[in-house]
Amino acid sequence: MWFQVFQFGALYIRRAPARPEHTFCERTNRPSRETIRSAELQRGTRLSFRWCLRIVAAVGVLTAPLSAQEQQLSRVQSPAGSPWQPTRLSDGQPDVQGVWGAVLAGAFSLTNPMTGGDDFAQRLGGPPIRRPSRIVDPADGRVPYQPWAAALQEHQASAWEHATQPWEIDPQSRCLLSIAPRLAMLPTPFRIIQAPASVVFIWDDYHAYRVVPLDGRPHIGSTAKLWMGDARGHWEGNTLVIDTTNVNGKGRLSVVGDFLSEQAHITERLTFADAETMTYETTIDDPAVFTRPWTMRAVEKRKAEYEFWENACHEGERSVEGMLLAK
Repeated sequence: MWFQVFQFGALYIRRAPARPEHTFCERTNRPSRETIRSAELQRGTRLSFRWCLRIVAAVGVLTAPLSAQEQQLSRVQSPAGSPWQPTRLSDGQPDVQGVWGAVLAGAFSLTNPMTGGDDFAQRLGGPPIRRPSRIVDPADGRVPYQPWAAALQEHQASAWEHATQPWEIDPQSRCLLSIAPRLAMLPTPFRIIQAPASVVFIWDDYHAYRVVPLDGRPHIGSTAKLWMGDARGHWEGNTLVIDTTNVNGKGRLSVVGDFLSEQAHITERLTFADAETMTYETTIDDPAVFTRPWTMRAVEKRKAEYEFWENACHEGERSVEGMLLAK
């Protein structure tokens, strides 16, 4: 299976020339590739931090109406309410291969979805951003934390702004792997590749990939803990259901400190309404952290023209030191 993953990467991911040394702002909240490429050619160097802030501010203002667009897409149905009839692969899977990305992207917050660029725009005096919560159950749109967990999340949200130790910074901002629900909502899209009895997800961010077996094999032993957990999947019509256990509890669900524990059980449902639209829904059950299971949802669209770039997050990374405050 590992050989298949590397083989898939060689066949499907187009490598771009290595980019210059970058900052967190340029990496996570980058504007359009054309804008960056043009600016770099003109200046012959990296965008300055000041220009990065100006660009992401403009992006934040321009993307503010996306919440209404996502609400409309969430109601997409096939004509006459009939299920979409996709092309089938040799093993019977619906063919959904290609690049997909969230309509309302960003993992800064679960209850007010936005990107880091959106947050910069607000800090620079842009209009306040208020978007519908990703959480659809409970109905109040809030994560049902236990009291101690709610206090920890608030502390982590504050520590993100006033970090004095590296571990107080969002792990993904330190180039560590994230967990599946958050990866599905990043500003950068992901690629789906299908092979007999398996589905593979690949991100250009963090060199991340995820192999989901469909052959009915059991989960690995409970003592093994992984950043993205141990996934097992199956198809229910045009819905890919992924059952994930064995997470290590180190990844976060958002920049502002939403988290889960090693006991989390994650159930994802990727429902393909048509060739261009998919609804991503995930339910998280973690009795060590939450008072009840809860569900969040995002609409994804096919990104046929998206160009994958190699993302060398660790190489040349300098932003962690800049995030720390002197004691």
